[in-house]
Amino acid sequence: MDPENRQPNTPTPPGTTQKGARKKIRWPRMILLITAVLLVSTIGIGSGLIFAWAVEAPGFKAGDLDVHTTSVLYDMNKQEFAKLHAGENRTLVENINDVPIQLRQAFLAIEDNKFYEHHGVDVLANIRAILANVTGGFGSQGASTITQQLVKLTFLTPEKTLKRKVQELVLSMQLERQYSKDEIFLMYLNRINFGEGAYGVKAAAKTFYGKELKDLKLPEAALLAGLPNAPSKWSPYKNPDGAEQRRQLILTQMAKYGYITNDDAEKAKKTLPQLLDQPKRSVTGNDINFPYFTDAVIEECIDTYGITEDMLYKGGLKIYTTVDPKAQKAAEAALSDPGNYPQGKDNVPIQAAIAVVDHSTGEVRAVVGGRDYTARRGLNRATAQMRQPGSVFKPIAVYGPALEKGRSPATVIDDVPTRYGSYEPGNYDGQYRGLINMREAVRLSVNIYAVKLLNEIGVQNGFAFARNLGISNLDEKNDMTLPLALGGLSKGTNPLELAGAYGAFANKGVWIEPHLIVKVEDREGKPLVEVKPKRQVAMKETTAYLMTNMLQTAVNEGTGSKAQLDRPVAGKTGTTELPREVFGNITGNKDAWFAGFTPELSGVVWMGYDKTDQNHYMYKTYGGSYPAQMWRSVMSKALQGVGGKGFDRPPGIVDVNVDIKSGLLPSALTPPEFVQTELFEESTAPTQTSNAWIKVDINADTGLPVKPGDNASHVESRIFLKRPDYDPDRPPADAELAAPAGATPSGSNGSAKAEEGHGANAKPSTPSTTDSKTTPPTAPTPPASPSGANGASTPSGGGTGTSKNGAATNGNGGKNSTTPAVPPTPSGVVGPQG
Repeated sequence: MDPENRQPNTPTPPGTTQKGARKKIRWPRMILLITAVLLVSTIGIGSGLIFAWAVEAPGFKAGDLDVHTTSVLYDMNKQEFAKLHAGENRTLVENINDVPIQLRQAFLAIEDNKFYEHHGVDVLANIRAILANVTGGFGSQGASTITQQLVKLTFLTPEKTLKRKVQELVLSMQLERQYSKDEIFLMYLNRINFGEGAYGVKAAAKTFYGKELKDLKLPEAALLAGLPNAPSKWSPYKNPDGAEQRRQLILTQMAKYGYITNDDAEKAKKTLPQLLDQPKRSVTGNDINFPYFTDAVIEECIDTYGITEDMLYKGGLKIYTTVDPKAQKAAEAALSDPGNYPQGKDNVPIQAAIAVVDHSTGEVRAVVGGRDYTARRGLNRATAQMRQPGSVFKPIAVYGPALEKGRSPATVIDDVPTRYGSYEPGNYDGQYRGLINMREAVRLSVNIYAVKLLNEIGVQNGFAFARNLGISNLDEKNDMTLPLALGGLSKGTNPLELAGAYGAFANKGVWIEPHLIVKVEDREGKPLVEVKPKRQVAMKETTAYLMTNMLQTAVNEGTGSKAQLDRPVAGKTGTTELPREVFGNITGNKDAWFAGFTPELSGVVWMGYDKTDQNHYMYKTYGGSYPAQMWRSVMSKALQGVGGKGFDRPPGIVDVNVDIKSGLLPSALTPPEFVQTELFEESTAPTQTSNAWIKVDINADTGLPVKPGDNASHVESRIFLKRPDYDPDRPPADAELAAPAGATPSGSNGSAKAEEGHGANAKPSTPSTTDSKTTPPTAPTPPASPSGANGASTPSGGGTGTSKNGAATNGNGGKNSTTPAVPPTPSGVVGPQG
């Protein structure tokens, strides 16, 4: 270019280069464009997915509404053992007008008030549900019409996914095109499950009230209408308070929508329906193998995994369970054997229940909920009935947490009369043993020791420990009290929960939630449920082992001796007495338990009457009698052919010779018969010497301690126990070991105190320097040494005992808790026995 024709230089505009100018990016427009593209893409993709899901919906044929596809149950070996057939306790209503108008209105008010207005889908309700699900996660809110519920019961799986919801909507609209509203409503009322084995409104009227459908009144209709939403949750037999709250809600809704007046609603609310004492079921389960186990599987499918009952009975499912045929048959045989029960006063049977669990996996191997199976889906005492556990709760709420808190099997507490406010626990035999250790308390099921120990470690710690072992119905307000130590629970527990809890001791401190199902597949073999049970470390391995070892002593030499097998067994007995406020001075028992385990299996047996009254209670039946005998019968057969092995001893456990009256190292004065080899978690092993004994010079002429100025012809030095003060009207068994009143140690200045010598800070005792003859005391027979310990064993026995001012002590250095005494046991709580 000619330099003379060149234009003057101009600045380069922003956003351009010398090669050519670029436009400035306008970000608001760009964001809008990107959003639009994404929205269109999302709608396109979403529409494609919705179309694909709709196409994949099961083919709709009117006849499918009556198709019954059998579901099959398999045992732990994947062998079929039962089938679930449709039609359980189902009687059909032929005409919608045969259903009382108020029952229909109750369903419409609570389930689908716009049923006669929509075309299978309530659009506004679904929009509200979608918004709730976006914020709360899919499945957090439903919007199913009656038509949609019928479709879900008939064609679809219980999974909560957007795909299933789309298919549900498509099929609902198809159904509405082929059937009238009344026909759909009648099919729904004939198919829905009310619980207690009743399907359809006609069967429900018979099951709950023993009435014909036409005879139902408004208060009764409202209760029935509330059940299908969640039959187990709202059952008036299992949850009467919840069922009543839902009935009240339905009556309120009926008035709100104008089906009844407010006055009618209020009147009906005040009229409680009269239920049958027991649901009236028309079909028994004698045609099913392992009926109690099968019932429990059905409940787990429904309550835990959300599988509908219609799907269970008609969906062609494959349900893989944990049942061991050998254990289940053994349990059924033991519970049906009259020889395993005490004789009752009349023909009302004493009942029993058992649950057996493989604690290494949490898989339930056997469940039997009664001595006879009389009604399908009836009361399963092993899984559903809640009873007070008595002394079988001590390891769960007292001894386990105490070991975690640094106590040991050698921890000594004074078994004497004790009162906390108005609460005064007592021992089942009315006797008091004085200074005893934890092993002896476990062996003989001593109540006062357990209550004192729980007070030391803090009730809240025992409560939390029990919860971590899967005890689900604990009440913070009513159960966080000292009666917790003795199984005084407001709601109770059952054999299955307790078997899981005891399994944690056997499983080295790891609790695994008991479960009866491994997996569930649909009719096409696709997995609906694959079980991964909850598991948690509930305690240290050393705690589990020490507890197990003490429970072995309870079986080998204590209250659980009837449960002994040809292999290691650990276990605990429990018995609850009749409540005095109801039965007065009648002596008898309400519940009897045995909870035990081997290295392979854990099992719990309960025995008692369903309804305890003045004529129906157990006399001289304890946890250590018939329940232990029944447990032994089941376990011996369940483990037949299984090689016996011992409980693995973990690192950190040591054997130490201790003075059993202090829990400390023996002193020169400790009599040999009071020395025992005990097991300790290494950090809690005693390092101090016992000061529990004193040497006193005795005037042989008078038999009294030598006093200044005595002209005794002969002086003997004798060894006596320094024990706390006690009520002279209720002396403990070891009172005879105590020094006479006014006695002072030989060579002392008389300043020794009787309360010294039992705690971790006790000073070593000083041997007497006198040349007089030393005579050891004549003592009650001390407890046996621990199972597996290598030290000298002493004969078992154990005296009896009590005291008013005896301070609780511990022998391993742990400080006493400052937890205040907790209020007394609530009304109705009964005391345990061995």
